[in-house]
Amino acid sequence: IFLVADTLTGPLFAGRLGKTSGLHLLPRGEEAKTPEQVRRIYSALAASGVDRSGTVAALGGGTVGDTAGFAAATWLRGVRLVQCPTTLLAQVDSAMGGKTGINLPEGKNLVGAFHQPVLVLSDVSCLSPLAGKDSRQGLAEMVKYGRGEDPAFFAWLEKHARELAERQSRPLVEAIGRCA
Repeated sequence: IFLVADTLTGPLFAGRLGKTSGLHLLPRGEEAKTPEQVRRIYSALAASGVDRSGTVAALGGGTVGDTAGFAAATWLRGVRLVQCPTTLLAQVDSAMGGKTGINLPEGKNLVGAFHQPVLVLSDVSCLSPLAGKDSRQGLAEMVKYGRGEDPAFFAWLEKHARELAERQSRPLVEAIGRCA
């Protein structure tokens, strides 16, 4: 497994994944989603000897997942991808569905590919250091799913709103699973 993380998630959580063939750190935020950052990932993959049997693991929020996923989709015409989302929004949305992509100066997500992960590993203990704003984005996405697609889930969200806002593990695991 070759690990791609950002400068926050790499130092915090990389040790949880065990031995890797390499680690590449991306800048935080949208600065990670550029052709230059993907080129740097390619160089790191080559230096680490990642071949067609390799796996790229994306450890971080949505920008890490998008960029690492795009690199995995295009390295050697596609290697396996494991998503390890560390934000609530990534756990309920961006790590799912195989959407990967990077930005160009002309706009966001103009270059991308659909590349389904072989595994999405969502660990709710990664959510505890999140800022309130980051948590609210994921909660809002849950509400969108409930209102738009699953009235029973929306009712469940209303019943467990306090526990979810407090980031209690049991309701988070249930909600993330239902969103997935």
